[in-house]
Amino acid sequence: MNTAEINKSLFFRLAYDVTTESHGRYNIGTYKEKKLHLILKRYFEQDQNYHEVPCCGYIADILKDNSITEIETSGFTGLNPKLDAYLPAYQVTLVLPLAARKYVSWIDPETGDISPKRLSPKKQNIYTALCECIRIKKHMGNENLRILAVMLEMEEYRMLDGWSRDRKKGSHRFERVPADILDIYELSDKASFAAWIPEACQENFTVETFAKNVKIPTDNARTVIKLMEHMGLLTFTGKSGRKFLYSRTKDS
Repeated sequence: MNTAEINKSLFFRLAYDVTTESHGRYNIGTYKEKKLHLILKRYFEQDQNYHEVPCCGYIADILKDNSITEIETSGFTGLNPKLDAYLPAYQVTLVLPLAARKYVSWIDPETGDISPKRLSPKKQNIYTALCECIRIKKHMGNENLRILAVMLEMEEYRMLDGWSRDRKKGSHRFERVPADILDIYELSDKASFAAWIPEACQENFTVETFAKNVKIPTDNARTVIKLMEHMGLLTFTGKSGRKFLYSRTKDS
């Protein structure tokens, strides 16, 4: 499992600076660049001269020394055209922030009151990142591409503007503020992906077995296996009744 070094002191300083910044463009909800995106952009490049640089018909979050870093707070949907443009000429890093631990507060849009934060049972992990990779599967294996899954403790603020009785279902997310950085996992070469195939899933296993071993929903496990198949790391080996069987590809 490839992990990147974490600079917690830098992270906490940037989180404090961005959260307390008084400039209007950084106030919550008043500018399209949210705090999560801004904090991570500054974390991965402190010199703002390299931020928001025109490149190949797009605006790169960070462009420095022939290397592009994109902070993908909404996942990898719609990224293929940008990667088509960037990858032939640049080293590209996609930073995917994930809420390994999340606290949620609710904002009453009528009064502005904010509820005390509560720990959410929903957690994201490295398999969340692998599920996102299926959206850019044609670029998987490109030596110019790497993905950093940044595991965070997150504070999420949501509006009480949903359609349900308690106004929570169908509500809108207002802001996410990272409170701590926990780990950074790197996905680049095939070995870094294969490292996330559990030991119990080496030969003739089912989607359900994979899901149980890594503790993710079955649909997510199916997506991860599909990605691993595409990358040549897993192979369909037959069926057991109505269930498909997979094995780890030799030499993977």
